[in-house]
Amino acid sequence: MRNKLFLKITRTLRGRLSLWYLATVGFIVFVLLFAMSGLFWFTIQEQIDHHVHIAANEAHQIVQNYRGEERNNLIKNLVSAKGMTVIVLSPDGSPLLETNSPDVALVTEHQLQKLLVSRALFETSPMHFTESNIRFAALPVQVNAGKGLVAVGYSTQVLYSTFYKVLGIVSGVIIFLVIPITFLFHRLLKKQLLPLENISKQAKLVTNTLELSKRIRIAAETEELDSIQNAFNFMLMRLENIFKREREFFSDSAHTLKTPLAVLRAQIENISIAKTTREGMLSTIDSVNDTIQDLLFLSSIGGKNKNISTFSLSDLMTDLVELATTLGENNQLSVTSNIARSINFKGDKNLFQRALSNIIYNAVIYNRPNGTIDIDLKKRLGKIAIVVRDSGLGISKKDQQNLFKRFFRASNTTGKGSGLGLAIAKSVIENTGGEILISSILSKETTITIKL
Repeated sequence: MRNKLFLKITRTLRGRLSLWYLATVGFIVFVLLFAMSGLFWFTIQEQIDHHVHIAANEAHQIVQNYRGEERNNLIKNLVSAKGMTVIVLSPDGSPLLETNSPDVALVTEHQLQKLLVSRALFETSPMHFTESNIRFAALPVQVNAGKGLVAVGYSTQVLYSTFYKVLGIVSGVIIFLVIPITFLFHRLLKKQLLPLENISKQAKLVTNTLELSKRIRIAAETEELDSIQNAFNFMLMRLENIFKREREFFSDSAHTLKTPLAVLRAQIENISIAKTTREGMLSTIDSVNDTIQDLLFLSSIGGKNKNISTFSLSDLMTDLVELATTLGENNQLSVTSNIARSINFKGDKNLFQRALSNIIYNAVIYNRPNGTIDIDLKKRLGKIAIVVRDSGLGISKKDQQNLFKRFFRASNTTGKGSGLGLAIAKSVIENTGGEILISSILSKETTITIKL
């Protein structure tokens, strides 16, 4: 769940910038916290050492100059502060005096041994050490039995408690200041990146060559957004010009070829040659004429279409099923269908009928004898799907990559054909905002799926 949320956030520029902001601020706060904590820790420890240093000297003076009840009372006054302990040891290590603040536990035997090891001290320089969260300062002192030891300790729990309070304050700052600011930054980014989202939405509206004349318009408040807008519009202009010149080339070439082909056909019909030769030449000219007609048709697809209307796609598919049945009679093909009723579509009916006819025609002529063709039309969640499946020659994976290119024919096909049928189908379908897909198994079957 966390991984999905992280991936969802990092998929957007706004999410990534917000994470970078949070990470950067968090890192800066961490570094400052680490530096301040180190400085704070060092300062507090120095203060504790200074405090126990002074207290140890005072205890040393009291032990040397006072005896009995008076000494004990003066020592008890030293531990009136919170977290204090005072220990006086005899030369053999037994405690002569041990008094603590109520919040400090009695010193353990291990600590006493540590104090005994520390007897070799200079009288003017107390030794500092830490044992069981107590910071000690110890000095040798003269007692009745000889040279003993006096040690004053201060609990470092006070240090830890203060340090944890500082951590709590910093954590509170992060939770109640940095995170809300990051959230606000995230919201502000949405507003700043809104022009980019508008560019994306407007670019998605350009779904076919008819809409290449559209231009992106945003209220570009920065040079970067203005540059992106101009780059998109320049690209659309270039694409529009390229497609326009391509359509003009196909149209002009086709019209230029039609006249000499018509003259050539008339001459061949009137010359004295063998009948089979004449029929072969005329058949070749007719094939070229068909290709020219396909080129003219292909060039008209990307132009301005004035024949847009809402028609019954269910009726059109029903007619195409009958066409497939008629064309497949010679090869005894079995045609089955599942056509959903009352499905309407808005577009150029003639163009769409031509595109679907090409697909049906291929399913028939590239099928095997006694083969099958299955034609489906269905609608689900506002999407229309047309599926044409045949048990024909199939298409190799290598040829599938080029199948929708103009003049391309699969390596295992024979017979006549210009290689423009599927190119026309693809142009018509994509020009209506649809998508055409193909999947095939060589020598087994081919399935063409159209999504609208």
